[in-house]
Amino acid sequence: MKKSHRLLFIAFVSAGLAGCEDNLLDIPNENNPDFARVYATGADVENVASGLYNAIFIGENSTSGVQPMLATAADNVTCSFGNFGMRDMSWEPRNFAWDNSPTYANSGQTNYSYNQWYSAIGTASNVLRALDGGVQIGANGSGNNRTRAFAKFILGLGYGNLALVFDRAHVVDETKTVEAALETAVPYEEVASAAIAYLEEALALSNESFTIPASWLGAPADVSSADFRKIINTSAARILAYLPRNNAALASVDWAQVSAYADNGITADWLVLQDGTSRWSFNSGDYLRRVGWGRTDMYVVNMMEPSLPDYWEDRGDFPTPPEPATSLDNRLKTDFEYMPSNDFIADRGYYHFSCYRFKRYDAVFQPNIGSKPTVALAENDMLRAEAKAYSGDLAGAAAIINAGTRVTRGSLAPVAANLDDIIEAIHHERHVELHTTGFGVQFFQMRKLDFLQIGTPLQLPLPGALLQNLGLTEFYTFGTVAAADGIGTSNGGWR
Repeated sequence: MKKSHRLLFIAFVSAGLAGCEDNLLDIPNENNPDFARVYATGADVENVASGLYNAIFIGENSTSGVQPMLATAADNVTCSFGNFGMRDMSWEPRNFAWDNSPTYANSGQTNYSYNQWYSAIGTASNVLRALDGGVQIGANGSGNNRTRAFAKFILGLGYGNLALVFDRAHVVDETKTVEAALETAVPYEEVASAAIAYLEEALALSNESFTIPASWLGAPADVSSADFRKIINTSAARILAYLPRNNAALASVDWAQVSAYADNGITADWLVLQDGTSRWSFNSGDYLRRVGWGRTDMYVVNMMEPSLPDYWEDRGDFPTPPEPATSLDNRLKTDFEYMPSNDFIADRGYYHFSCYRFKRYDAVFQPNIGSKPTVALAENDMLRAEAKAYSGDLAGAAAIINAGTRVTRGSLAPVAANLDDIIEAIHHERHVELHTTGFGVQFFQMRKLDFLQIGTPLQLPLPGALLQNLGLTEFYTFGTVAAADGIGTSNGGWR
């Protein structure tokens, strides 16, 4: 089915799948009379652009999306409940492939994130098309550059997330069209390259001085173009550093480029101000630590205090570990709460049990109001340290880590300038300090170190509902021990 108009592929996807915001992707092409109406004036275009990042954010943070199941698959969080795909991605052994059938009860998890990100991509492309068509924002187009930079940024984030999560995607924008077929989707590496190119365009456009309104980014305050550039740089570093599907692929990462991006990245937490609604809400993070829902996996608990087991044995007589008087990592006391009993379903595996939950952000999670990092400064620090370590600057990497949260908050001993110790320290910070911040960090971290349990999908397939709309009747997927190849399904594992 050949689509003759630009971005009709995205409209095709939107029409066939549930979960898109009504106002995000309802203008399929410039020949549709509604395009001229909705994008008629500079004020119209700017208004549409103002909502772009929210679609990216919701795709990352809604419980309707992939974040909860990535957290349990990574053994960062544990939960035996069937909600949000959490249980089906954490069975042990991992012999349950991701069910990619459109009729699967949790099929909406992949659909939702996929649709949100493509919704943002489609709308950003329409914004760019309107600007290319001569729409002027502000006096003599004084606001065009800001809006164009923001739209390019959204294309970079949208495609970056698709590359990190899915095995492939269709790359389209205001100038590119593709035939709606599985064969026209390109591998995740090409999707990531496209994402970086869009972010580079956003960086170039952001050399001009302007201010991003707080509402565009859900931020506590307006963001200067200089600080916007920092956000773009960190976003690019994340894509490159988290893309590898296995440890062998680390050698192909351009660590010099990661270092350049991260060194020019955020210098303070990238904050989002929750507003008490579902629009700006870290909803997944809330459920991953809420009493009666997700708990911190014992794998992470053991990192903070090695006397505690790293695994709750799958037997009814396994004793609940007592709360230790002291801990190796001070954050076990400050950021986590000891829980003496479990409310998980034993028949689904005692290995789901844990005696700790995450409490650090309770004050903002509970009312769903207040600022919380979407990407923490500590995450950018770990990107900087990792890039230096893999580039051979071990002293520089150790210095970054020792000046950061490992020592200042964890009260852990400074790490030595040794590659293995540095990588272990970074791994520790990504699981402990970055708990519920930084979309997918722990899954991407476990994946690239070959630590995901054998049989765990290393990536997700294009949603089954999309494949069905493309006329397919077989729905490919990843997962199970039998399929473990280290490419689409983990053949490693920390256990």
